Order: sequence, then structure tokens, then C-alpha cells
Amino acid sequence: MPAPSLDSTRARGAFLLLGSLALCLSNGATAHPAAAWLAPVLLLRFAVTTSPLGGTAALALAGAVASYVSMLGVIPIAQAEFLVTCVISGLLGTLPYLAHRLLAPALGSVAGTLVFPAAAVALAYALSLASPFGSWGADGYVQAGFLPLMQFAAVAGVWGVGFFVFWCASASQGLFPPGPRRGRFAFGVFAVGFILALACGSWRIWRAPEAPDGVEVAALSTPAGLPDRFFDGCAGRDDSTCRDAGAWKRIDALFERSAAAAGTGAALVVWPEGSAQYDAPLEAEFVRRAQAFVRQHGVYLVAGTLRIPVDPAAAMDNQALVFEPSGKLAFAYRKAVPVPGEDIVAGNGEIPTLDTPFGRLGVVICFDADFPARVRQAGRRGVDVLAIPANDWRAITPLHGQMARFRAIENGFAVVRAASNGWSVIADPAGRVLAASDAFRAPGGIATARLSAAAARPTPYAEMGDAFALGCLLFIAAALLVVLARRLVHRRRQATASA
Repeated sequence: MPAPSLDSTRARGAFLLLGSLALCLSNGATAHPAAAWLAPVLLLRFAVTTSPLGGTAALALAGAVASYVSMLGVIPIAQAEFLVTCVISGLLGTLPYLAHRLLAPALGSVAGTLVFPAAAVALAYALSLASPFGSWGADGYVQAGFLPLMQFAAVAGVWGVGFFVFWCASASQGLFPPGPRRGRFAFGVFAVGFILALACGSWRIWRAPEAPDGVEVAALSTPAGLPDRFFDGCAGRDDSTCRDAGAWKRIDALFERSAAAAGTGAALVVWPEGSAQYDAPLEAEFVRRAQAFVRQHGVYLVAGTLRIPVDPAAAMDNQALVFEPSGKLAFAYRKAVPVPGEDIVAGNGEIPTLDTPFGRLGVVICFDADFPARVRQAGRRGVDVLAIPANDWRAITPLHGQMARFRAIENGFAVVRAASNGWSVIADPAGRVLAASDAFRAPGGIATARLSAAAARPTPYAEMGDAFALGCLLFIAAALLVVLARRLVHRRRQATASA
């Protein structure tokens, strides 16, 4: 009895069903690295064995459902807007499959396998430029546990990591029976490229120096028992006595935890985003107290602060104040990119730096770090340690913290990310987690580790930026021109032959 065809209706249905289930586990809050590799293999097989119109409609529905499942609670927008976003995401997600279906057959076995990953990267990159959410949703982030592959981000950014995931899907299509010999050759080309990337990544990790002689750094989460806002519990937002008491209660707790970190040898202490909260008149007194603290303990302090006006309609001021052990306020960095719906006074996006005994220090705040091109300026300015005061919520923990590790690899610096709610992490320039603390599991935790300026190193990405993603865009444009030109030539030959 002959074996059932993999192109039969039943087989196509199985590819679609299993691929859709895997797609729901391929990104966002439900992400699993293995599912991210499996889903495009199955869905691309479905796409190439189904009519373009029917296949596109099915893939759009699968993508919309997967977006809803994986991004529920992740994207902070109203439910109606979220549903519309999921539908749009599903429709856009079909474009790489359509590109493969229409362009790959005309480019040959090896070049044809590059269409799908190049289209996927080009789409993700274009969305990162047009979307207010930056690089959120980039498929490379899901591979945060695959450290050797993550190192490719030092060359191509997070986009390059995702490229290999999608290249595997298109290259493996030639392995489905009765795949032609050239299909197996194309998979071999992918395998060689993948193995080389892993080998280079492993070598980069191996040569990354340890920091036995480095300095201790500490990333705080908000001390346990404090409300999210310093005026919570007050009779009204205009109750100045209650507001002042709430502000100093938070500040006292932060300095107490910072003293504990300094007591264990920390030379750099990073507070979470907006952890010190107060009204404008209290800021001068807070600065004086911070100056006294760093002089007493001989530490550098990156203090996440938030001025919340009494008027709820007025914008908040979200800053990181950086103090030197001498007591000098070195600089104040204002958050540059508000999360959609966050009413703050936005900064200019320039990343200031400060030279310290443990290297050059730079600062961005939370959401700013989700824009690779913005963070790249720190890499080009020779930053050795990037402090990231942050504030997350449960649905994006630990995903958002994992994303910061890619900024470390891309730019060759260490990151010290302190999250009030969520995952605080200290990672070296190879993205290795040196210490971490989950505020949802252990409220008030402190992550501590040793860092050395000698560990920092320049990277191709810091110099070239998103050249790889732009190359993918150009490749798709060139492939489209080649296919259109060939069709035009073919039509002219047909017209000449029939004349």
C-alpha cells in the first residue's frame, strides 16, 4: 500500500494545524525556542502546497490567533485596539510566505531559500521603524537561551538571529519527500552556514574574559511592601502631607537597600525606573541626600526618579540621576521613548557617558533599550557598562529583560538592568547572565555581580548598525526585479513567437 502523500489535503491540514499551534508558542509571553523553529517549517510547507489565495487566508487567520495568544497582556493597549493589531499582524505575517511562493522558484535552489528569511527580517525591521513598539516581536529574541547563536547579533543585530530560524524553514523544504537532490544541497548550504555561526559564537563566548578583578555592581528592585505610586492610600492627590510622607518612605527604603549593596562591596548601584518618586519641591532635598549617600559609601549611583504632578493631566518627568562618589551629580538622563499611552516629558535621546574606574558608563531607561539603533550610539561612544533602570509587568517578565542581553551582544558592553517589577539582570558583553532577580518571585531582591572594563569589546554591529537588515530589504527588492524582468522577457518571446 503506497504511503500517503505529504501534499494531500489531510497532510496540508496537519501542517496547518500543527504549525498554527507551534506559532502560538513562538513569541511573546508564551514563547518557546523550539516552537519558534518548528512553526515556520510546518507553515511554509502548507503554504507551498496550497493555492496562494486559500493559503494566505489560512495563514493570516493563524497569525492573528497566534498574536492574540502570545501577546495578550504584553501590548498595553485597549482590547479593541489589540484585536485590530492582531488582525493586522496576521495579515502582515503572510508576506514572507507569499514572497517565498512567488519569488523563490525563479532564483534557484540555494538563492531561493534566502527569500523567506530575508523577507521575514525585512518585514520585522521595517515594522521596528514604523511601529511605536520598536523591536518588540522580533523573532530573534525568542532564542535568548541559545547563547552561541545569540552571538551573531554582534554582527547582524537581533535580526540576524531570526534570519537563521527562518532560513532553516525554507532550506528544510527540500528534505520533504520527494525532494530533489538540489533541495538537499540547499539544506547542506544552510547547515554549513549555521554550524559556522555557532562555531564563531562559541569562540566569542570562550574568549570573553571573566572578571575576577572587576568591580561589584548591584541592580535593585523596588523594596518590598511599597505601593506602585507614592501617594497611594492618600485621601486625594492634593494631600501634600500624605504625599511627602509616601515619597520619603520610598526614598528611605531605597537608600537602606543601597547601603546593604554597598556594604557587600558594590561600587555601582542602579535603581529601577521611577523608584524614587516625589513632588518637584522635594527634588532638591533628594539630590542632597543622594550626594551625601555616595560620599559616605564611595559608590556610583544611578537613581531612577519620577516626578508625578498633582494634576493627573500633567506629564510626568521620568529621569535617571547619576551621582559620582565625590557627591557630584554627573548628569541627568530623561527617558526618550514613552511607552504608548505613557504621559511623560520625553528626552532628546542623547545617551550621556561618564568615565569611571570600571569603564565608561552610559544610561538609558527601560523602553529606550528596545530600539537597537538608539542604543547603538552607546556602543559607538565606547560605553563599557550600560545601566538600564526599568519597570515591567508580569506578562513581559522575563522577556523584556532578556531583550536587554541582545543590546549587550550587539554593542560589546555589559548591561546592568534594574527592574522595579520584573526581571533585573546583569549580563556581560557576550550576553551571559552573571546575576538576575525576579521581583515577582522575590520582591525587593538585589542582583549583584562583578564586571570588568576589560570584558568590553567593539563589535561590527556597533559600527555598521542595521546593514544586515537593510541588505535583506535590498535582496527582496532585487529578487522581485529579477522575477518581473524574467516574466517580461518571457511574455515578449511568447508575443514574438505567436506573431
